[in-house]
This record gives sequence, C-alpha cells and structure tokens, in this order.
Amino acid sequence: MNKFVKGILGVILSAAVAGTTLAGCGSTGTGGAGSNSGVNASSGKLDPNNPTEITFYSYSLGYPTMKAGMEHLISSFNETVGKEKGVVVKGVVDNNMSQNSADIAAGMEVDIVQHAFGMLDASRLNLGFKSYEELFPADELAEHTGQMIPNALELGKIDGQMYGLAFTFSTPILYINKGLFEQAGLDTINLPKTWDDVYKAAVQIKEKTGKDGFGLAPDNGWISEGLIFSSGGEVLSSDKTEAKFDSPEAVEAYEMWNKLYSSGAAVKGSDKDVMDAFMAGNVAMNLQSTSLLSGYQSAAKAGGWELLGAEMPQFGDKASVPVNSGSCLAVRSDDPTKSAAEWEFIKYATGKEGYTIITSEIGYLPLRMDITEDPAYLKDFVDANPIVKTNLKQLERIKPVTIWPGTGAKEEYQVFLDATVKSITEGNVQNVLSDAAKQMNDLLKNN
Repeated sequence: MNKFVKGILGVILSAAVAGTTLAGCGSTGTGGAGSNSGVNASSGKLDPNNPTEITFYSYSLGYPTMKAGMEHLISSFNETVGKEKGVVVKGVVDNNMSQNSADIAAGMEVDIVQHAFGMLDASRLNLGFKSYEELFPADELAEHTGQMIPNALELGKIDGQMYGLAFTFSTPILYINKGLFEQAGLDTINLPKTWDDVYKAAVQIKEKTGKDGFGLAPDNGWISEGLIFSSGGEVLSSDKTEAKFDSPEAVEAYEMWNKLYSSGAAVKGSDKDVMDAFMAGNVAMNLQSTSLLSGYQSAAKAGGWELLGAEMPQFGDKASVPVNSGSCLAVRSDDPTKSAAEWEFIKYATGKEGYTIITSEIGYLPLRMDITEDPAYLKDFVDANPIVKTNLKQLERIKPVTIWPGTGAKEEYQVFLDATVKSITEGNVQNVLSDAAKQMNDLLKNN
C-alpha cells in the first residue's frame, strides 16, 4: 500500500492548497485539550429514530485488495453500534486521496477521511480538519486510546494535538524467500539481523543462484526514513525548522544502502518492479510493508516456495527504528451531533472489532495488543501467521514518519525523495544530501 500512498502525495497537496479558501464546514481553529467548543461531541444528541449520516472518505475502498475488508468494517458498524446509537456511515471512494479535498472545495459534507500522515499538516491548515481534543470529550478520548500502542498515538500529532488517529498501519519487515536461502547454503533459522548480514547474504545468493539477493527501491518513499533513524540520524529537527538528513549518521545509512544497491546483488527498478520480482521468486530478500503479507503469501504458494520474515535490519548493535506506513483518521465538523456520530464510528473502527477486521481481512497491524492474545478477536490469526508476530515486536521501537510542515509539504517531500534516489543510485552520498539539505532549509524558512 505504501507505493500507492507515495505516488499520490503530490495530488493530495495540490488539492489541499486549492481548497485553502474553501474549507467548507470545518474551521481551522484548534481547541485545547478537553475543549468545550460549540462542536464538541459532548453536547451532541444522537437519535436512533432519526439517524445522523456521516461520510467516510476512504482510499482503501478504491483499492482492490482492501475494498472488501473496508466495506465489511463500515457495514458491521452500521448494523451494530450505528443502529443502536443512530449513526449511518456512508463510504465514499477517495480516488487518489484527492476526492475529499475536491468535495470540500465544492461545499460538500466531508466528515471523516482516511488520510496519509505526511500531508496532514497541509490539510489541517487548508481544509478545516480539527483536532480530536476540540471535537471529542477528553475523558472518552483518554479511555479509548488508553489501550492503544503509545507510540502509535504520537503519529498524527501536530503541535501537541492529535489531528489524526492511527488507523491502517504497518512497519517494514524483511521478507525472505526460504528456497533461495537454502539454494545458497544460508541459515534459514537465524535470519539476517544486521545490514552487514544482509549484504553478505545478498552477495552469496547472487553468486550461488544467479538471482538477486536483496530489493529495496530508492523511490520507496517511507522506509528510507527508517534507515536514517536506525543509524541514529534524523530527517528534520524536532521543531521542523532545519534539515538533518545530511548528518554523519544519515550519510552512513545511505552509504550502506548505496553499497548494497551497487553490489550487483540487488534488484534495480521502481518499488513496483522490486515487489513484482520478489513475488516472481527472483529476489531473496525484500524490505517492505506488512500490508503486502497476504499477497506475498499467495505468490509464494503459487510459486512453490516458502515465505519467511525477519525484523527490519539494524546497524551494528543499534536496534532498528522502523517507521510507519498507512493512514490515520482525520475529522471535520461544524456541529456537535455530527461530532458525536463521528466519534462513535472512530471508536468502533479503532476498537477491538474494527482492528480485528482491519488485520485479518486487509493485512494491517492491530494497534491494540490485547486482542492479539484474545481468542474472540485475533489470537488464532496471529498464531497462524508468525510474520505478524515478528512485526508486532517492532512496534515498541517505532518512530513517526515525517509530517512535512506547512503549505510547502509537497516540495519538501520531493526534495527528500529526489536526494534519496540520487544518492542511492549514483553515489556521492554526502554531497548529494548536503545540497538537498540546503534546498530543504530554504523551503522551511518560507513556511
């Protein structure tokens, strides 16, 4: 799914900027924690005899591998909690993640949006998305999020307030073709743990089998940040006023990646090219999103090979620091009853029932660890899919993918992406990253 999100970030930003003066029903103001603003759900009145309809704009509804699961989530809510409380959720396909902003500009009702993290700040500024603290009761918000993974709750925060609650969610995992490992004489029990291990295994696989040993496309757009974090670097300063991706730690990470990419043992091409090659059985290792698990399992079964999974590789003795792929739920409201209806759906979608559907039918990680041990929810599924267990271990170390600041988010993201691609494919890593950091700093000054 990450490739899908990455490819349309520019579309989201362009549409968001176009909607600056047309924010429609949602104001751009923010309330303090527990705000008693006029749109807070605490003063809303739901009536089962007169249901409140809300719209849910979801790109997953337009994505073939996710559509059925997302439709099930919506219908399950409507038939249970929605019927009891008096809420009807209408799913809207959010083509290219831009339909929501086009409809906002047209003055249509846009209530909840399945939103990418990277462009959340631009939408907050331009499209009237509000903080959870302003719209929902503080005590209920604290109770609902209390059992969620703490690190995940930080992902959609801007200036200390939550503008997006983590929803569909994954981290990178090292997928491995067991058959190619065996053919190359490699250990299939103690899988590669460090980037040095990955490099040595990739070269050995190429020498012994003729197949590519490793795949990670330079244009992947999100895992790149995890490599920098894992090496001890940063992408931006904590206040997002300065580029940090040209630090010695970041350069070390990218030099390792360039070495692997240039070794002759790594598959070349786009993110899609790498995934296709792995599914065809022509690549031994692929660092990719958990959301591809079901597709990779199907490819392995069809190709007659076994799929293994290891945690994201680390640098030396430093534990890896994965970043997140996926989406959050962003909200708009100008009415307390509408806010109350939104809150009921959000609680369900990010509650035990919702995450059971999201994980078992779509493939994303549950952000409630208790349901992975509960037979009524996900225990059987997790037990049957050990790769999911591997990825769950990484959630304790997760760091948020960058939310590019201000209205220059599109340009900022593009500078980082271009520098990543150039440094990995052409080398001269320090100079490329230093030049890009100067460009980034100029953009950040103009925010």
